[in-house]
Amino acid sequence: METKNMKRIIKITAMLVLVILATNVSAQSKMSEEQKTEAKAKYQELKQKLNLSEDQSKKVDAINTTWFEGVTELKKSNEPKMVKRNKLKSLNDTRNRQMKDVLTKEQFKIYKEQQKEMKEEFKQRRANRE
Repeated sequence: METKNMKRIIKITAMLVLVILATNVSAQSKMSEEQKTEAKAKYQELKQKLNLSEDQSKKVDAINTTWFEGVTELKKSNEPKMVKRNKLKSLNDTRNRQMKDVLTKEQFKIYKEQQKEMKEEFKQRRANRE
């Protein structure tokens, strides 16, 4: 049962990482196999760093599922880019508040550091494409 939940968490977080990396909500590209593998590896690394309890894992899974569903709906919408960006910011803020409630102070600090690292990596990749 725990392995099934872990796989589900990995899948959801891999998608989460993609969206974080693709800050531009209107990005049309799909994740390559290499990107999926990289996202899963990053999630595993984060899981090890956070050292989540079973209860925390379940709660984080629920938070990420809700967040990802919101992002998926946002990507499907025909709203202007600025509206999408504002809604994405709201989704991220909500998720971060919920994560702060679930994680210890130290775990949350690690979580925020990881987010910052991924954002920087995305900026570098984007700059290399342009």
